[in-house]
Amino acid sequence: MKAVNLENLQDKGELLKNRHKKLKEELDKERTLFNQMSVNNDKSTNPLAWEDLQLGSVAVQPKTFGRQALETYNSQKALTMDRLQQLHGSLNTAPDENIFAEPPKKLKVELMPHQRRALAWLIWREKQKPSGGILADDMGLGKTLTMISLILKDKQEQEEENQNHGNNSEDEENSERRGYKYKGGTLVVCPASLVQQWEGEVAKHVKKNILGIELYYGTNREQRAKRLARQDMVITTYGLVKTDSDKNGPLFNVRWKRIILDEAHQIRNHKTQSSVAVCNLSAKSRWALTGTPVHNKELDLYSLLKFLRCSPFDDLGVWKRWIDRKDSGGQLRLNTVIASLLLRRTKEQLYQKGALDCLPKKQWDLITVNFDKEELNVYQKILLFSKALFHQFLCQKAYKNADRAMEAYGPSTGKFKHFVYCSFWIFYFLDNSNKENMYMKMHKMLKVHMNVKEVKQTDILVLLLRLRQICCHPSLIKGMLSEDECDGLSGDESLEELNILDKLQNLNLNEELDNQEEQQNVAEGLSTNQEEVPLAEAAKSILSSSNPVFSKDRKSSKINAILNRLKDIMSTGDKAVVVSQWPTLLQLFGIHLKEYGIVFDQFDGSLPMLKRQEVVTKFNDPYSKTRVLLLSLTAGGVGLNLVGANHLLLTDLHWNPQLEQQAQDRIYRVGQKKSVNIYKFMVVDSIEERIKGLQDKKMDMAENVLTGAKTNQNKLSLNDLRMLFEM
Repeated sequence: MKAVNLENLQDKGELLKNRHKKLKEELDKERTLFNQMSVNNDKSTNPLAWEDLQLGSVAVQPKTFGRQALETYNSQKALTMDRLQQLHGSLNTAPDENIFAEPPKKLKVELMPHQRRALAWLIWREKQKPSGGILADDMGLGKTLTMISLILKDKQEQEEENQNHGNNSEDEENSERRGYKYKGGTLVVCPASLVQQWEGEVAKHVKKNILGIELYYGTNREQRAKRLARQDMVITTYGLVKTDSDKNGPLFNVRWKRIILDEAHQIRNHKTQSSVAVCNLSAKSRWALTGTPVHNKELDLYSLLKFLRCSPFDDLGVWKRWIDRKDSGGQLRLNTVIASLLLRRTKEQLYQKGALDCLPKKQWDLITVNFDKEELNVYQKILLFSKALFHQFLCQKAYKNADRAMEAYGPSTGKFKHFVYCSFWIFYFLDNSNKENMYMKMHKMLKVHMNVKEVKQTDILVLLLRLRQICCHPSLIKGMLSEDECDGLSGDESLEELNILDKLQNLNLNEELDNQEEQQNVAEGLSTNQEEVPLAEAAKSILSSSNPVFSKDRKSSKINAILNRLKDIMSTGDKAVVVSQWPTLLQLFGIHLKEYGIVFDQFDGSLPMLKRQEVVTKFNDPYSKTRVLLLSLTAGGVGLNLVGANHLLLTDLHWNPQLEQQAQDRIYRVGQKKSVNIYKFMVVDSIEERIKGLQDKKMDMAENVLTGAKTNQNKLSLNDLRMLFEM
């Protein structure tokens, strides 16, 4: 990227300076928020001053001063300050970090100190308003066992109380006649892949016949709310809660003693049907378990507060006016809510305090791989085409922006010239000395490409996906070589497929511009010799589906490197987990593992739910012959306990490094006895190197951020795309 003298810009760089200032303010706010989440829960004294909260409320003013607006403002302010005062006051009664609860008597295992500390906090929070909160401990610290301990402890205390005072519970039949909901036990809502794991954790850690458990799952699930209410624990999925919500199913005819949302970040979008459904469930206490309560923005926390029914902050209007503000008052109010409702400890924090000496050492290695000649030819052809198509995409975007500006201001106005200049500079980084001819240059460049079919954003994303897949194995892109072989996309991205040869034929990059330097900018990275064979013709032989490089039986450079590392691991007697975003790549590994006689299982979205726990249990059994687990990042990257392995191999790089971190925590967690080794494989001089750069940038910006995987955090800026395409 060229250096730019801001004094040469028409606005003296004010636009860029303002944007930089805004981004810095947002980053500072996020860092403050996440540091607050990670630190203030373990302070023995109230870290917030009520006087500061009162002063901060003055900064919030009504939008208008009409009678109705003032009434709304005064009502919101009264409710907000009352709740904040209650939450702030509750911090004085919160157990500090030196308070440890006695574990329940019916538990078969000893709780670790940080779990006993969490249990004391959970018991305290269930006596507060709202009853419940957010347990945001780091992944692998045993949140599931902690919550099971809470259920057992509560049952134990209830039995003791009944023995002393008699059972005064309300008669079921009278409740039914009056139309009330049945009084139930604990409802656990989790991803489908974790249903059996919850059941297995109870069987493993709780003495027999102590807790009555019902799996509300499958076609033969119990349909009578009365029977569900009799169980101590009912385990179901987010999907079934949504289904029951649509038809007023049995889950909604029980008033649960408590609801536990496992992997609660799944409801972070408050507009989704699943999020609305779980919020409508009836319960006395509500708990959200997640190692990543904030994925993209502070609004993710709003969804959790809405589930917790922490009024008035469960109202979006109140949230935006009183919490989601840039001033310090909004930050203080958010910190108060977090300090009261959220408990967060990381492995690093506990380790430094000496409270977690049971975890073994973890070794992380980045292993670089080089393309062989055949793979490099394929990669370079796709990369050249991708650059050309991306350039066309930028041209179209600039052209549309110019059209909108012309409609708004007209071509003769200074505002229009300023707009065109700024837009063009952002997209093309051209020499600022010719800014008076900028619009004419843009117009000429756009005219060259007017005969090209419009490039969609999905086309660009597909090409990024394909470049990433080539780094793993060229056969993964075979579907884009011809329409009759197109098999769609696999893995976690669902985009419309494109036919690359068809696009190459339509893309005209051989017309000359008046200025040779401009031509070089247009076709950067492509041949500038007009007598050479057109790109489409040159690509046909290399990008033919009959090219042996696309054979599934052929070992790619990366697969070969991973298999060599696996053979070394197998020689030690250890087990390994191989992780990929694409099940098709896992299948390729399966082909070669069979050749080596290595026993393996594959865990991806195609594995039936009822068989998933069986696969995990068998893999974790040290006497099982299964040595390798091929794991889908999306299907198995969250919640699974895979401590039977102590080696994890990341075959491909994901946009969101937190998803990779979650995958690592499948084996690096409480219960792991061996030293853990994490290997990340990266092809040098490829898009993977640049994705690694993006990952590092995200991790640096969010050093203490509580985030993990999915989803819209993957959005890329234009500057990110330029970097990925080396433009």
